[in-house]
Amino acid sequence: MATLFNLDLTVARLMDSARTRAAALARRGIRPALALLSVGADAHSRLYISRKVANCHEAGIHVDALDLPPVTGQAALLAHIARLNADPRHHGIMVQLPLPPHLDERAICRAIAVHKDVDGLHPCNVMALHDATPGIMACTVRGIAHLLAASNPHMAGLRVTIIGRGELVGLPAALLLGGRSVHGNADVTILHTHSRNLADSTRQADIVIAAAGVPGLLAPDMLRPGATVIGVGMTWHDGQVRGDLSASMMAHDGWITPPDTSFGGMTRMMLLHNILDVAGADA
Repeated sequence: MATLFNLDLTVARLMDSARTRAAALARRGIRPALALLSVGADAHSRLYISRKVANCHEAGIHVDALDLPPVTGQAALLAHIARLNADPRHHGIMVQLPLPPHLDERAICRAIAVHKDVDGLHPCNVMALHDATPGIMACTVRGIAHLLAASNPHMAGLRVTIIGRGELVGLPAALLLGGRSVHGNADVTILHTHSRNLADSTRQADIVIAAAGVPGLLAPDMLRPGATVIGVGMTWHDGQVRGDLSASMMAHDGWITPPDTSFGGMTRMMLLHNILDVAGADA
């Protein structure tokens, strides 16, 4: 039987820590603040935004959330970001993704000042993961590293297979775990939609990170006994959120995240701690 990461307990502890950190900053006269921009947010994006805002408020972080009209152009959005980059009242800036197709997401993410990029998506922050230089870690990847620090504290030489090469999780996770930091020095393999025979790779791995967004993709017969499995890929299916780990994963002999349980709480907690890191560094 699987040993489950207790995500609810971990999230609760991270929230307690965030509240303590925010209160300590407040006693020094510092009000941690986030600027959260969105453009024509749909129902799913509005749900994610509301959860981020609620978590920030619970921790003691101020949020200025602005949902711009769907027709907002590239130049107008870049102007908003430039204004926020120059505003010392906001320690962090994030843009809710995805953006409407007429906007260039990469250019938008790169326009956010590196030291305010609390999503950790600016190329300088992404490359810092590999080089072990100061930077802001992508929120979901920071959550993955937090769990692995408990289950696999010594990563050097371990075989890690990451299913998914996206810029939000797969790519930064590969750079971190294969890089030179205390979380790194693992042997990392990245699989994607064009990879053949996924199981040939996953059966060799000590750690599998599923970030594909394919419901029920991973099953126990694709793994070796004892492998640690973290599922972060989630998909809306028939009005429900479905994860990359199949329900049958409960029979796997190793650490796993609960199947069909969203990793979003971990991601949001790491957003809080990224904001607090920046606010503390600015003090």
